[in-house]
Amino acid sequence: MKFFIVDTDNENRRLDNYLISKFKFLPKTKIYSSLRKGSIRVNGGRKKQDYKLMTGDKITTPSFEPKVELNGSANLDKLLQTIKKEIIYESKNFIVVDKPPNFAVHGGSGLNFGVIEIIRKLYLNSDSYNLAHRIDKMTSGCLIIARKMSALRDIHKQFRNHLVKKTYECFVHGSWPSNLKIIKNKIKKIKISEKERKVIQSDDGKESITNFRIISQQQNFTKLEVKPITGRTHQIRVHCANAGHPIVGDVKYSKIKSSHSKKLHLHAKKLIFNDNNEKVCVRSNRNFSLKNYI
Repeated sequence: MKFFIVDTDNENRRLDNYLISKFKFLPKTKIYSSLRKGSIRVNGGRKKQDYKLMTGDKITTPSFEPKVELNGSANLDKLLQTIKKEIIYESKNFIVVDKPPNFAVHGGSGLNFGVIEIIRKLYLNSDSYNLAHRIDKMTSGCLIIARKMSALRDIHKQFRNHLVKKTYECFVHGSWPSNLKIIKNKIKKIKISEKERKVIQSDDGKESITNFRIISQQQNFTKLEVKPITGRTHQIRVHCANAGHPIVGDVKYSKIKSSHSKKLHLHAKKLIFNDNNEKVCVRSNRNFSLKNYI
């Protein structure tokens, strides 16, 4: 079985919509039949598909997993070695991977595998290893993986209580205003096609807050240190784009093209969290620059 603890981002969201977003690789009919049969439960009991979630709700589900044929990959050895060398922190509770860009964190949605499947392949007795959080496929940097369910519950609690501190870096187009140090507004996710979603600013959205600091400026670009206070989907990308300085390489939220636009220049530089009541600070080793970012 797997479980999820509902955070404030998903407060008042319908149960079926929440589950669909968590299990994108599953047919919707499978989710609805599981709700009817009671194999999916909320706080130990049955709930209907239109149940409105509350912060702290515990959702228990079967271990739905996409069918991953990692063994059949022609590049298996290369994939294993690529991720193995990017492990930057390891304890009995957690692994932190310095995820390269263009690596999905999990399989599904047309992908055979992701970082979590590769990690499970690298370690023995790793069926209980789970992603503690997610970052976009094109975003690089620090990604936490919990090695057991007690560690997963602990790190989820830290996220809910805002004890995990995340620091990103990004390159944006143009000269970021020196007095623009915080963006606070409401954003929401909308459906723009059958398979694509986008986040927009909206008065009926959820509050989002991001702090910004200029690291350097060069030519027509600015390098920023970014600290999201809330954790909304695509929050940093939307805030930068709405400020008139979209992230370099962000094809979803920017129409600006340049010679540096082949990759999304957004990088999870640092994570601070507690491991067995000890504060841990993990930093990416990746050389994050316009010239060398790979």
